[in-house]
Amino acid sequence: MKKIKKIIFLSLLFFSPLFIKAQKANAKIDTNSILIGDQINLDISFTTSAKNKVLWPLLNDTISKNIEIIEKSKIDSVLSDNKQQIVLKQKITITSFDSGYYAIPPIRFNFKKPNDSIIHFKETNPLLLKVNTIAVDTTKNIKPIKSPIEAPVSFMEVLPWILAAIAFAVLVFLIIYFIRKRKKKEPLLKLRSKPERPAYEIALESLNKLKEEKLWQKGFIKKYHSRLTEIIRIYIEQRFNIQAIEMTSEEILQQVSKLKINDDLKDKIKQMLILADLVKFAKEKPLPSDQELSMNNAIAFVKNTILKVEDNDQTEIKNKNIKVEIKQ
Repeated sequence: MKKIKKIIFLSLLFFSPLFIKAQKANAKIDTNSILIGDQINLDISFTTSAKNKVLWPLLNDTISKNIEIIEKSKIDSVLSDNKQQIVLKQKITITSFDSGYYAIPPIRFNFKKPNDSIIHFKETNPLLLKVNTIAVDTTKNIKPIKSPIEAPVSFMEVLPWILAAIAFAVLVFLIIYFIRKRKKKEPLLKLRSKPERPAYEIALESLNKLKEEKLWQKGFIKKYHSRLTEIIRIYIEQRFNIQAIEMTSEEILQQVSKLKINDDLKDKIKQMLILADLVKFAKEKPLPSDQELSMNNAIAFVKNTILKVEDNDQTEIKNKNIKVEIKQ
């Protein structure tokens, strides 16, 4: 029994330093003695397991009462060669305007381990900063105060003038544009005219042409789905007055969900758009049956929304010579 306890004790003694070294917080400054108003860098870093979630310390305007923060760099991260550990670093520019000795308190890094709700922490070592006053030689004559140093003009100072100039130029352009349109007796804005041909006719003709090209069968899967969704986007825009060409698939589905069409048609258009996004952005390679399903769903969506939106002529589609086969 004593031997077992001894083995356990030695194991803990051996492995505990390895665990401690896995988490390391460090802080250092360029120098521990400065003149009032001088700026130095405070470098802080935290080494931990790459699997841990680190809560970076929140440092706003000051480190302590007499030490102010001038600037902070972005947090830099470096993975170890075996990708087991990560080192997080940040450079903080600090200064002080009061002479004396000031402590930079320990900076605390909180972190969570995987599958562990407990928040662990590690602190940096405290530092001491001496801020010196400027020595004054009372034996010499008092010199006149130096005139203010002219600082260069920044972009933010010039920005309001740039915006004002742009606004003035736009105003002049609008006035000239208005005068010319009035002289020519033309409307100020040209509204987008509706296509002379019915939207469904253009869509079905385009779908039929796309089927005949057999793009996905030739390996042009991405081009096939891009063309397919483009046809349906144009159809939706012309049919339902939804700006589908400029929308994402998710935005289109949100608008389609508000239309007074049956849920089956909404599901068909959803399948087609989602599969197209997977092909275009996730490099998905659909099965042949899925390729045909997208085309069939697009055709079904167009054919089953013709009579509800077009010119209320329910016999028009029957008289058209456009034939697009839907495979079941």
